[in-house]
Amino acid sequence: MSEVYPSDNELLNLMSDEDTGVEYIPTGAAPYYLHFRKLLYRLLLATKRANDLRVFAEGGLEIGVKPGKYWSGTSLIEYGGSVGNALADEQASIFVYLDSAGQLVVDEYAAFPDMSQEVHVRLAVVRTSGGEVVEITDARDHHSISVPAMNSASSGVGTIEGHTVNDLLTADDSGSVHTNSGATGPVTLTLPAGAAAGTRFGFAVQASQVLYVDPGAAAILDDCGQTAGKSKYASTLGECIELMADANGDWVTISKRGVWMEEA
Repeated sequence: MSEVYPSDNELLNLMSDEDTGVEYIPTGAAPYYLHFRKLLYRLLLATKRANDLRVFAEGGLEIGVKPGKYWSGTSLIEYGGSVGNALADEQASIFVYLDSAGQLVVDEYAAFPDMSQEVHVRLAVVRTSGGEVVEITDARDHHSISVPAMNSASSGVGTIEGHTVNDLLTADDSGSVHTNSGATGPVTLTLPAGAAAGTRFGFAVQASQVLYVDPGAAAILDDCGQTAGKSKYASTLGECIELMADANGDWVTISKRGVWMEEA
């Protein structure tokens, strides 16, 4: 059955909407256009956030995306909006989304990525035909209610990741443990620059290869050396080290096991 309206009498006696503050136009009000503009003004205020990251057609095979903000883990990302994004023609489904780096993707035709494999923000599914955008299905409802993921340091749940190639860690990974499990050669893991005080990481050697921890321009403050820009390394199975960012932009050794050295 279709949704029903309140009775005519109830509708005619409505003065305003309590939740949004939108005022109904009184019967017989004059000048009518002024009351209509007041109504429209309040409606736009109440719905403005619904425009964030909205995909819209620009004519032909081009789409635009309105500016907006979204959470990626515990980081608030601001997307500045874009226009002139060209799409392929004769596509039944184009899955439009922002990847983890905030880049717009408009050439995915199979499905949205698996969220467990690639963190992203779903925007729309677009259909094209005859040189035109013929349908846009909003996909932002996939994120209508979202709680930023707590990192392991605050949630009490630890994560561990093995690396076989060099990698750059991010502050969002705080509280996690990183190893060289499966590596067949040296692996360098670089700490995030400018991390907030209290950001912490653990490192463990799980393959008989050299595991380097690179502080970038900062220093890892340890009894084997405290030189800025110098990595710490170990290569024996079971050796591990835990580091925490301090208020000066450096990294303090909280605990360690085995022999960790500072590069020359």
